Amino acid sequence: MALPDYIQITQGTAVVWGEAGASGVTATLSFDGLANGAARMGASVDLGSNWEDEYLVYFSVETGTAPTAGTTIEAYLISSYDNTLWPAKVTGSDASYTLGTSDANLRQAGSPVVALIATNDTNTVLTQAPSIWRPRGRYVVPIVDNNLGQAVRDETTASDNGSRLILVPRRLVIND
Repeated sequence: MALPDYIQITQGTAVVWGEAGASGVTATLSFDGLANGAARMGASVDLGSNWEDEYLVYFSVETGTAPTAGTTIEAYLISSYDNTLWPAKVTGSDASYTLGTSDANLRQAGSPVVALIATNDTNTVLTQAPSIWRPRGRYVVPIVDNNLGQAVRDETTASDNGSRLILVPRRLVIND
């Protein structure tokens, strides 16, 4: 049995959550003016019957005013095997997300996949290096929890809205 010449990592087609109708967006997650202390869930996405084992997760958020240093905005990714049974009171539709008493609903979602932490400067665009996430089911819904001390920028009137949550399939290819 011959060994492969090399193993290569390639990227698949990205899933991009953001404002409906915005350039490059493939699934809706209305970041528009998401208030401090509020959360939002996006529309469900079907990763396909043969989804990848790993995904790179990119997260970028734009506020109208610089947030307070050390505050956060977190993204969670919730999986379902059938697109109807969701944990953490997720529905699969872009809508407001009820955190519940002491964030009880959000705690059912598990740990955040990514968290953006505000820095001590005037930056209004927060972006983090990608993290690797492994889905636990074919269907995925994001939840974003804003604790930045500022609202996310009003993006329905902006032509260049920069708030996005992006999943990029990470494929291992064996080359002989």
